[in-house]
Amino acid sequence: MKKLCLIIAINNLAFFLFAQTPEWETYCKLRNIVGHETLQPDSAFDIYYTMDSIYNGIPFFTDLYEYLETSIAVGNQEKTKELIFRLVQWKCWDNRFFDLHQLEAIKHTDYWPRLDSLSQNYGNKMAYTDYINRLYNMKERDQQYRGLLRNKQLTKEESDSVWSVIHHTDSVNLHQLNELIKIYGFPTWEKVGYHFAFCAWLVAQHADSLFISQYVESLNEAVANNNANPSNLAYMIDRDLMNRNLPQLYGTQIIGVYNDNNVLENMLWPVENMKQLNARRERMLLAPMDTTKYKIYNFQK
Repeated sequence: MKKLCLIIAINNLAFFLFAQTPEWETYCKLRNIVGHETLQPDSAFDIYYTMDSIYNGIPFFTDLYEYLETSIAVGNQEKTKELIFRLVQWKCWDNRFFDLHQLEAIKHTDYWPRLDSLSQNYGNKMAYTDYINRLYNMKERDQQYRGLLRNKQLTKEESDSVWSVIHHTDSVNLHQLNELIKIYGFPTWEKVGYHFAFCAWLVAQHADSLFISQYVESLNEAVANNNANPSNLAYMIDRDLMNRNLPQLYGTQIIGVYNDNNVLENMLWPVENMKQLNARRERMLLAPMDTTKYKIYNFQK
C-alpha cells in the first residue's frame, strides 16, 4: 500500500526534451548554463546576448538584471545604458537597487538624471517598507526549519518534531500574510518588487487549500497585468489542483511516495493532457520537462 509522505515543488527543472519550440528550448539551455556554470564575464555576456536575440527580449527580470551585471563587468557602456532603461520599466524594479555597489557607477553617467526620474516613477516602493520587511521575515521562518529536513541523519522522532514546528510556523505565517494583504493589498511587483513577491509566494504555497485557491485568483490577475511572475502562477495553480485531487497542468508537483518495499521514490502528480504539457509550460516561462524519468502517481487509489 503506497502512502503519501511529502509534497515537493520542483524548483528548477532543466530537462530539455519535448520542447514546444526550438527557440524556447535553446533559450532554456543557455539559461541553465549561465545559472549553473562558473563563467568569465565576457562568456556570460555573449550567452545573455544570444538569449536576448533568440527570444526578442529577455522575459525574466532576474535574467535581465544579471545581463546588466555582466555588461557592467565587461565595460560595455552602450549595452549597459540600454539594459538599465529596460529594467527600470519593469514593475518589479526597485530604485534602491542603485545603492548597490555594482550599480553605483551609473549615478555618475550623463543619463543619470533622466534615469533617476524614471526610477522614481517606476520603482518607488518606500511606502511598502514594512510590508517588504515582514514578507522577508516570514520567508526566513518558512525556510529555517524546512532546511533541517534536508539532514538525512534525522530519526523519525526528530523528523516528526521538526514537522510539528513547521506546521506551527506555517499557521503563524498564514495569519500574518492574511493580515498584510488586508492592509496593503496583494504583494505585486509594483508594491514590493520581484524578490519580496517571491517571498510571499513561497509562504503562500504552504498555506491551507482555501487560502491557496484565493491566492491563485489574485496572482492570476497580477500576471495578466504584468505584475507577477507567470512561473509562480503555474506552481500555485498546480498546487491548488493537487489539493483538490485533480490532475495538474504544468508538471510542477512531484510527491515522495513510499513503495511496497518501504523505499521512498519521487513520482509525478498526474498531468492533464500530457502531450500539451510543454506548450503550457512555455506559456508560463517554465523550461521544457522530460516526464519519462518519473512514474505517475495514481491519486485515485
